[in-house]
Amino acid sequence: MDTKIISFNEAPGFQSDDYKAFLRQGEALAQEGCYSEALASFDQALTIQAFDHAAWIFRAVVLIQLDRYSEALASCEKALAIQPNDKQGWICRGAALHYLGHYKQAYTSYDQALGIQRQSGWQKLTQMLKGLFSLGNDSGTTGKTTVTISTIGSAMLSNRSDES
Repeated sequence: MDTKIISFNEAPGFQSDDYKAFLRQGEALAQEGCYSEALASFDQALTIQAFDHAAWIFRAVVLIQLDRYSEALASCEKALAIQPNDKQGWICRGAALHYLGHYKQAYTSYDQALGIQRQSGWQKLTQMLKGLFSLGNDSGTTGKTTVTISTIGSAMLSNRSDES
């Protein structure tokens, strides 16, 4: 570990209530691979300023490096409670979930970070059928199309339950 980082708290002008100083220290320690020490710095920053979503995300990243995935997920949840649209928070949450083996939830988090809302299979099928029926539907019989899609959907559901 770099001796400059070790003596950070002893630097002239250092104030123990300066959460940004602890954030900078934590980032420097993490870049050096000193994850336990970085975690302590981020924890100190959060005791001073608990509503800094970036500090929660930094903390989560360090926890992932320490293989402490459940704690990382909890930190991501706190960050996203403060800043719900933070892309890094959603990506980090996805990584924590992935390492925990919750792959479907992880992909949902990644999608959230990308702004993607995935459709269910039923929604995709309905959209595809609407597109197919609207191609040959120039006669103004839109009511018929809706009934047909509804009828096909009902038939598919009843066939699925018959197969079980």
